[in-house]
Amino acid sequence: MASSVRSGARLSARCSLSRLLFSQVRRSLCTWSPCAYPFLDGRRHGVPTFRQPEVACSTEWMTQDEINKALAALNSTFHRLPRDEIKKLWLYKIRDSTLERVCAGQISLPYNIMLTKAYFCNEAATEFEECLYGTGYEFDEPMRRLHEDYDEIDYNNEISLLEIRKDIEERQRLKADYVKRKEEKKGVPKTLINPDSSSNNFDYVQSSSTIATSEPSKCPPDEHNERCLETNFYNPEDKSDARQVEEASKIPPDNPEEQALLRRKLQEQGRKEQLRANLRCVYDKILVVNSIEAAKQVVWKLRTDYRDFVHACDTEVTKVDLKKETRVDHGEIISFSIHSFDGERKADFGDGKCCIWVDVLDGEGCTSGAKNLLMEFAPFFEDKSIKKVWHNYSFDGHILQNYGIKLAGFHADTMHMARLWDSNRRVDGGYSLEALTSSKEVMDGKPGRAAASRSSKTTGLDCAMSSYSGKSNELGFWKLHNRPQPIGKQTTSSFTEDDYLNIAKASMKSIFSRYKLLKNGKEGRMTTVDAVETLQREDRDLWICYSALDSISTGRLFNSLKKKLEARDWVCCGKKYGNMFEFYKKFWRPFAELLVQMEREGMYVNRSHLKEIEKIAIGEQTIAGDKFRRWASKYCADAKYMNVGSDAQVQQLLFGGILNSQDHNECLPEERNFKVLNREPDIEEGKKKLTKYRTITLRKIGEGTLSTEIHTPSGWPSVSADALKVLAGKIPSEMIYGENGDSEELLDKVGYGTAFDAFGGGEEGKEACIAIAALCEICSIDSLLSNFIRPLQENQISCKKGRIHCSLNINTETGRLSARTPNLQNQPALEKDRYKIRQAFVAEPGNSLIVADYGQLELRILAHLTGCKSMLEAFKDGGDFHSRTAINMYDYISKAVKENKVLLEWKPHPGEDKPPLPLLKDVYGAERRKAKMLNFSLAYGKTALGLAQDWKVSIEEAKDTLRRWYNGRSEVKMWQKEQKMLAREKGFVRTLLGRERHFPKMDNLTGSQRGHIDRAAINTPVQGSAADVAMCAMLEINANSRLKELGWRLLLQVHDEVILEGPTESAEEARSIVVECMSKPFNGHNILDVDLVVDAKYAKSWYEAK
Repeated sequence: MASSVRSGARLSARCSLSRLLFSQVRRSLCTWSPCAYPFLDGRRHGVPTFRQPEVACSTEWMTQDEINKALAALNSTFHRLPRDEIKKLWLYKIRDSTLERVCAGQISLPYNIMLTKAYFCNEAATEFEECLYGTGYEFDEPMRRLHEDYDEIDYNNEISLLEIRKDIEERQRLKADYVKRKEEKKGVPKTLINPDSSSNNFDYVQSSSTIATSEPSKCPPDEHNERCLETNFYNPEDKSDARQVEEASKIPPDNPEEQALLRRKLQEQGRKEQLRANLRCVYDKILVVNSIEAAKQVVWKLRTDYRDFVHACDTEVTKVDLKKETRVDHGEIISFSIHSFDGERKADFGDGKCCIWVDVLDGEGCTSGAKNLLMEFAPFFEDKSIKKVWHNYSFDGHILQNYGIKLAGFHADTMHMARLWDSNRRVDGGYSLEALTSSKEVMDGKPGRAAASRSSKTTGLDCAMSSYSGKSNELGFWKLHNRPQPIGKQTTSSFTEDDYLNIAKASMKSIFSRYKLLKNGKEGRMTTVDAVETLQREDRDLWICYSALDSISTGRLFNSLKKKLEARDWVCCGKKYGNMFEFYKKFWRPFAELLVQMEREGMYVNRSHLKEIEKIAIGEQTIAGDKFRRWASKYCADAKYMNVGSDAQVQQLLFGGILNSQDHNECLPEERNFKVLNREPDIEEGKKKLTKYRTITLRKIGEGTLSTEIHTPSGWPSVSADALKVLAGKIPSEMIYGENGDSEELLDKVGYGTAFDAFGGGEEGKEACIAIAALCEICSIDSLLSNFIRPLQENQISCKKGRIHCSLNINTETGRLSARTPNLQNQPALEKDRYKIRQAFVAEPGNSLIVADYGQLELRILAHLTGCKSMLEAFKDGGDFHSRTAINMYDYISKAVKENKVLLEWKPHPGEDKPPLPLLKDVYGAERRKAKMLNFSLAYGKTALGLAQDWKVSIEEAKDTLRRWYNGRSEVKMWQKEQKMLAREKGFVRTLLGRERHFPKMDNLTGSQRGHIDRAAINTPVQGSAADVAMCAMLEINANSRLKELGWRLLLQVHDEVILEGPTESAEEARSIVVECMSKPFNGHNILDVDLVVDAKYAKSWYEAK
């Protein structure tokens, strides 16, 4: 019985291989081109060499020189052909048929080769071998070994033969038509051909005027393996090969674009199949769980035998759009995997399986929305003593908590570990599991197999695996199927036991993507990936390997990053405290848990307030639009119908006829027609009834020429908000909406924009500035509507309770937090919050919000890091730091303060409503603003050139301003030089707590790249240290037992600001505790040389508490 089963298996494998080879032959023959492959030297790879046939030369055919050129081109082409292609097509009858195509200048292989495949059987093999030897080809030892490999294959496959012979008949007909058309052309020289391989008689065909020679490939040699792999796991229902052959036959030889597209598709298919082949090799290490009983056994083993192991976990989720939706109350788990290990030692769940994969889609008890199989693992996920590792813990954590599972035992997030080790990978591969596990640098020189295969010499047939049958690894069936065996001999070493777990993570698109079908049934250029539920059900074995590899790769990545962080010293304030993995455990691990907790809490939003301000905003936007149209229609009648939100229409109206700034041979037309919505009730001229659209003609308005210094990348005048503000000047909004008040006086002080003179000045110039300012209003309101007011009302970003949940990420080079979906950190500044959007963020009934932020945190850190005496004294004295800076920069301000002409600051006493003397910030406001800008700019490494561009002054004036600032701050200048030198010599700088930011070597960098590194070397210690302080303050607040007793919890961090929510009755006590925690964030201490000043308020809304 066992013998018959093995015999049947061999027969099935041979049939599958026959189908596979037939598929590859058809695909290769229809698309082969010298330029389709990254060529290697054929002689080094055992490729046979052409020898010149003994042919009588005749001037009626070709000259001897032409024959020599043709043979040289042929040899060059054949020697460059990769050996794995020779393996797949070793029965070539090439002497005359390939020479025919080379001489004819065609890039696809001839039908003669397909003829040799018509008798794909053992009897024909001998005949073809004799033919090949008879033509003078030499086979080296690798080719002889290849021949021995193929002796074991049964070529007598009638299914393939029928399809091949049908195809040959069609190709013979096409060949006859081709020859006939060539012979009908007169006056074209003839060339040599021998379509009959059994004879040395030569026929005639018309040739191209030139002989095609192959050009060297531009593809790098190390990619040759993947680019020429075209293995295929045979699917009897897959008609893609036949469709591609049919499409290829319809592509004329003179259509290089279509031929290139088809070649690219096949090359992509080859790369994909290489990944799939490698991926399937992990299958035997996976235990599939799809029954309750099996789940109980696995959980028992996880909680007993492997309790002390580290468990890398991952989930596969559907029904959530990560770009638009929050993970809280969104998403549904379809499967998850757990890989258990202890260093290099791996768990064994039976038969050497170290990874479990659980079917939560179709497993037992998982129908109709129930997730009974998942809940069997709840004790494992909720056990605090079991160490669990994740990649992007925020995602998986929220999804599991959606089912009521209270996650515990968080041990590490490999994404955060990778960022701690190298914060610059956002521009060098990224932090995805695929990118990290494919990097030699990250994985200690041992990237995953899928990544390493690019430089290996594994061939297509080496990686081809026999077909899978049945769901044989599943515990529900308690059966195992044999490991798939490679076909033929491998040119690289076989997978070892550990290699099965060293396959790099590959993206879903690279494995499961397919080309979309067009309406005519052909494959298009765009690709798509089926829904994950479909993949799990229809391509189950491969999906199991793909999804389980997430947890396996996470485990490998954790081990590698742990070693790297342990090898790096943790140095804080010049003192060594251990290694960076200890830093991770002390700070970033609890911080990651806190961020997920904050995301889960979210912020309550009053949607009725948002709807109300949306109506107000739309109303003001309509008023501004009407004001502009009325003004523009005085110069162009059709402007009253225009769409003021169209950049093209505004650009035509304001800048018609202007030259392109990059190409003076191009200019905007003087007038242009546009099709717009018919907003007016009147019937368009020439029409009998009211239509939905109408055509308008817009022409340049005004007699003068509007000019702008701001252009689009293509050289045309920009109509962005910044460009329009230059034209309009600073126009108070009261003048746009008809509420003049004292605005005339204010306008005279501020001045008009460039449009004032362009429209002749006077009243017309004033109207032009106000009208263009109305366009600025439209842009500003549209930004508030699209970025804040409307998105905050969407259901995708909120949970069932109406709270908005954003994603908080440590994904900046300096370590500062960022937010997305939505970006709650990016709310409009308080002075620009014209509609009081922050008023929509409120506490739930009975609660209040505490909003606490640091005062000038980054400047205080700069003073501490540099030891600048003047800055330390200024912060010690208190008051307005920027005004004190202005005093040090400008002698006349210092003199005015000493002579009591102005006050540096003023704190009113009871009964006082105004200061006895003018305040410095009022009298010398311009100087104070410049000092404030310098304070922050220089902390971030701003140069004189940058200041000159920002202030629109000469570089000399900017340098003079810098000199004034540095006069009393020499320590800052010295510290900045030291940081630049440290970045250049050692390649990194450190933050306050010892986090390192590494930089590339400057040897081969451009001037701008070096300048960027210099600025980052100054900015990172300041901004990164501020992030350290804020993180420690949040950890201190979260750990405070009294705040927990009172019921207060953190909701959001906006850089130097934190927001909490809790009961109103304890708000004052909680506020005091928060201020204490933030003032002494380092375990109840402040390690800085300056005080940390905190301003905290509590109120019902975010707006009121600011």
